[in-house]
Amino acid sequence: MSNNPVPTELKPTALRIVEQAARLFAKDGFDLITMRDIAQHCAIKAPSLYHHFSDKQSLYQAVLQQVFRQHNAELALVFNGDAPPQDKLFQVIVLSARKMQQDSVFRQLLWRELLSNNPQRMQFLAEEVMTQSCSQLQQILLQISPPNRRIDSHFAITSVLGLLVFHVQLGAMRSFLPGAEPQHNDVDYLAKQIFEMILAFT
Repeated sequence: MSNNPVPTELKPTALRIVEQAARLFAKDGFDLITMRDIAQHCAIKAPSLYHHFSDKQSLYQAVLQQVFRQHNAELALVFNGDAPPQDKLFQVIVLSARKMQQDSVFRQLLWRELLSNNPQRMQFLAEEVMTQSCSQLQQILLQISPPNRRIDSHFAITSVLGLLVFHVQLGAMRSFLPGAEPQHNDVDYLAKQIFEMILAFT
């Protein structure tokens, strides 16, 4: 990971760079995109780019934080609300399913990281971007677990994430698989099925 801290709030120019870089990284991946590519797409010179981000790793980390920021904020509203734990779990799954289906940059960046298997980038994504939401999800899963049954909350969290990512990515192929019906392409129906499956295992 880069030794340079990633700013939590970006200035307008830095934000424009991050938004453009996010689209490029989502489309072509971290390894194929250069700082020169990003500078060209932002219509700025390379020295100006390096004024805001010292290297590609620092910029990529800023991209991950920015792309996940809004979703994490939406999840936080649910986690900190007064709804019963099962209702919170359902809302979190619905919000996440909709985010993955509707936000192609968010979806592709997450998918690329899962496929890249780069330890440093995956550690940053897990610890610096996703850890708070995952910890709050863990508490909900523990709350809805029957008192006489101790669930593996880590496995449950990764199962929620795995089901969401897999089923959204499967969308293009789904209609060719046995038993496919129009409702299987409805994101809210998908979220409800994932929710019920998770409840069955808790």
